[in-house]
Amino acid sequence: MKNIFPILFLTGALFAQSNPVTITVETAETARAGEVINFKINAAMDNEWHIYSIYKTSDGPLPTEMTISGPAVGSVAPIQEPKPIYKFDPGFESDTYHHEGNTEFIFPIKLKRGLDPGIYTFNVEIYYIVCNARLCYPPNTITVQVKIEIEEGEARTGKTSFAAPTTNNDKKSSGKSSSLLGIFLLAVGGAILSWVMPCVYPMVPIIISFFGKMADEKHVSKNVIATFYGLGISGTFVLIGLIVGILSWGVNDVATQSKYANLGNFIATNPWINL
Repeated sequence: MKNIFPILFLTGALFAQSNPVTITVETAETARAGEVINFKINAAMDNEWHIYSIYKTSDGPLPTEMTISGPAVGSVAPIQEPKPIYKFDPGFESDTYHHEGNTEFIFPIKLKRGLDPGIYTFNVEIYYIVCNARLCYPPNTITVQVKIEIEEGEARTGKTSFAAPTTNNDKKSSGKSSSLLGIFLLAVGGAILSWVMPCVYPMVPIIISFFGKMADEKHVSKNVIATFYGLGISGTFVLIGLIVGILSWGVNDVATQSKYANLGNFIATNPWINL
């Protein structure tokens, strides 16, 4: 119970720190109904900090997400994202796609037709996680309100269609569903492969003998005992994984003061804990 309080304290301290990302949004001050306008979303990051790509994803970090809503929004086009940096990320101990420094995203939208002249409000929502080589802040959502004056008149020529994107917005990713399936198959394959390890051989007759003796004493089928034995082992690891996962959410290097990005990774890889 004593160990919970430092974790909660450090999580609170993490939220209290200054945000290393500054989000600003720029767009046209005036437009006409039915026209296409571009929202320029700039993320200015402090030195050594980065946010992750929208389209190019990798295992570990959460991708950045952006949405625009409001009564005047008719349709939206894919966000134009600069080419992300792809390199080794010490926090996640893997190669990731991310952005550093000042990064500008362009989010085109088309205004509804038939809008009455006046001032309209647009809500630009940005969801991101920001990290450096040692730690990550908890995921954050920022909403920026932008007001645009809709002028009277027909939509102007050349402003009614989305332009072809000139920057990288490749939506190809690792595919979460196929990635999860691959992880599942890898886990099953690893479990099957473990049976050919030499250390397993002495355990097989011991376990069979144990189940046989218990079945005779309790008058229960060996298959039933073996099933509950397997469920007990798998359930124990699932429970431990859930507990570590919950404790690791938003609790990172601040708690461990090491190179690890989160507490779960620290517990899983620390040799002294795993002895």
